[in-house]
Amino acid sequence: MVEIVTIEKTELMRLIDMTVADAIERAIRSAKPPEIMTKDEVAKYLKKSRATINRWMRQNGLPYHGVGRPTFNRAEVDAWLAQI
Repeated sequence: MVEIVTIEKTELMRLIDMTVADAIERAIRSAKPPEIMTKDEVAKYLKKSRATINRWMRQNGLPYHGVGRPTFNRAEVDAWLAQI
């Protein structure tokens, strides 16, 4: 059975606007990298290999925290990138 629903043009436009705005907001939130990242996440964020990240940590002062499984603060990484 098909049900036909009538809706005013202004209401339809409002619903479409809300749906599009919600979709955009979700896309922005999902595209934003986390504030604290793992080595794999920072490599993806910077579009570099893990080997490059390791080299930058050892030789170029890429800021990180911890040993073994280091973590990276996105704000610190961004500031480091701005100064190199």
